[in-house]
Amino acid sequence: MKRFMALILIISLLFVLASLDYSKNQRGSYAYYTTHWEEVGVPNLVTAILADWRGYDSLGEAVLLFASITGFYLLLGGKKK
Repeated sequence: MKRFMALILIISLLFVLASLDYSKNQRGSYAYYTTHWEEVGVPNLVTAILADWRGYDSLGEAVLLFASITGFYLLLGGKKK
């Protein structure tokens, strides 16, 4: 059962990573931030970057950390009885 759950976790993470858009912004991130920060609806550019774009980075890092901890826990045998 544990190996099945680990396999499901790995397959779902591979699916998410394969479905991401890896296209490069040709103008650079600073130019993108300064021209699109009004879309966030926050009056301050720094707050818009931290609240919107960096929020996705932080969420992705938290998901990756949780997935790696769960994977190691399942691979090492879980809780000993």
